[in-house]
Amino acid sequence: MTSLRDLLNEINLLRRNPKGYAEKVLKYKSYFDGNILRIPGTKGGIQTEEGPSAYAEAANYLLSAEPVIEMIPSKGLTGIANDLLSSVQSCEPDEIDNIDMNQIIEKYGSFSGNFSRAMEFGGENAEQVIMNLIVNDGDKSRSQRDSLLDGNLKVVGLASGKHEYFGNCSIIVSSTAFDNIQSKNDEQNY
Repeated sequence: MTSLRDLLNEINLLRRNPKGYAEKVLKYKSYFDGNILRIPGTKGGIQTEEGPSAYAEAANYLLSAEPVIEMIPSKGLTGIANDLLSSVQSCEPDEIDNIDMNQIIEKYGSFSGNFSRAMEFGGENAEQVIMNLIVNDGDKSRSQRDSLLDGNLKVVGLASGKHEYFGNCSIIVSSTAFDNIQSKNDEQNY
């Protein structure tokens, strides 16, 4: 399970210095055997769709990206992330897209501006989680990457836990602003 403090730090490292983060991404290119990613210190390998070319593309993207404001934790968004994680953990892989996000959001408050949800499966630590979301292997839209680097998204909620089918699961929900039902104090310490 990924430490939430480490995950927030990794997100903000990426947002503060995307060009510097490109170096991390390029390091991963050397871990490939064909399209199988073999990260030192981890068990087995990960079969990718695009292989090292997706990492090169992600690094090039980061080299042209500008820094954006760091995200701050939100109690309401953290509640949403935890509920979403519980829902994801208890459903079959093909049922994940059927989860009613509006019902979960309304339980904790309301967001204004932009809202984003990112789910990552399999990452064993914060760097791997963010790396998988940046590369977004197999998704040509690269929407996960775009949400991590969206300067309009300013508050974040995080959750991480085990998943029956995929090993680990990390959830990142973010928005421009979030009005908590429970408390006006939006800062949550991880």
